[in-house]
Amino acid sequence: MSKLDHLTVSFVTTDLEEHLISLSQEQIEQYHKDGYLLVSGLIPEDVVVRAESAMWRLMDMDADDPTTWDRVPSDADEYVEGRGVVTFNGVTDPDLMACASESYLTVVAQLLGEPVGSLHPPEAVHTQNLLRRDVAWSLPRPHVDGIPKEHMHRTFPGPYRIASLVYLSDTEHRGGNTFAWPRSHTRIRKLAESDPVAYEHLYDLNKDVPSLDLGEPIELQPRRGDILFFQHLFGHNGSANILSKPRFMMRYFCSCDRCYSTWSKVDDWGHWTP
Repeated sequence: MSKLDHLTVSFVTTDLEEHLISLSQEQIEQYHKDGYLLVSGLIPEDVVVRAESAMWRLMDMDADDPTTWDRVPSDADEYVEGRGVVTFNGVTDPDLMACASESYLTVVAQLLGEPVGSLHPPEAVHTQNLLRRDVAWSLPRPHVDGIPKEHMHRTFPGPYRIASLVYLSDTEHRGGNTFAWPRSHTRIRKLAESDPVAYEHLYDLNKDVPSLDLGEPIELQPRRGDILFFQHLFGHNGSANILSKPRFMMRYFCSCDRCYSTWSKVDDWGHWTP
């Protein structure tokens, strides 16, 4: 197993805004080749600090008091004890939503090959925060997103073109890191195309993903404010957090007709799917 502690992206300033950030052509090509890109520095530090504080408040925890770190918030929308995942849906806290900046939207547009300024912004946040679990740590198996049986999303074109995970805490080994299988999207796509009937739905395709030889995974160790972007059919998975400190991570929601009909999640919310 290989490990990648950190990826630092060198940004290019555009003419659209004095401090607007965009990716270089090399970084865009790397994303398409590897299937993912971990980006640092996209969110201004002052915004990140406020967002992390907002997440501590949402979790009803004190960052300076470790005795509060293992309690489940009473108002959480869901807590999956077997995974230690605390979920809040449709959070519109302005300090969290500030992370979805114009620079963020610019980078998403670049990775999709869409005109800068053409994407509608997300409306809310969906958390996937990990509490400490008293289990033996193990390497996760790869999976693809969009697999819940109740939705039965079709493999092609799939419910999304790009996904992004926003980390709001520094991570360590065995602290709930995401594992990535570089270039796995090409092999998984090849499997899906080999039998369009058997693999019509992501739910069925995902069952056979672990049987593929996807090479050695990389353990990503994002820092507070880093964003992981990955493509449809990219092999990845989370891992258990067996450390004391919770790991904070969020994705974006949107209630517009397009997002909800493309990748519905809960109530009137769908994943933001530009």
